[in-house]
Amino acid sequence: MQTTISQVDYKKQYTYADYFAINDDKRYEVMEGRIMMVPAPNTFHQRISSEIGYLFVKYVKGNDLGSVFLAPTDVVLSDDVVVQPDILFISKEKAGIIGEQAIMGGPGHCCRDYLSIVVV
Repeated sequence: MQTTISQVDYKKQYTYADYFAINDDKRYEVMEGRIMMVPAPNTFHQRISSEIGYLFVKYVKGNDLGSVFLAPTDVVLSDDVVVQPDILFISKEKAGIIGEQAIMGGPGHCCRDYLSIVVV
């Protein structure tokens, strides 16, 4: 039986297991054990993200390169670092890091500028 956390304690050090047990509808990321609520992006951001996501999916699928995931998708970089990039590409060679609940591994290349885009 999974233990759930109904109220987030921002002073606590979180692990992926703690993060996964949070039982609310908010989005969070964990950086070096510190949990942070991630607010919904504005509509301009979402419009640009969806356009870039569409181009990524079209190119990746058309060239049989791997898989594309859109936020929210958890990427577990370590036990105390969990992020949700806007767009995430996993190459066929790294498909083994795709888990049922999250991407379990670090990217080969990462770009976080206006949009969070992770290429693995």
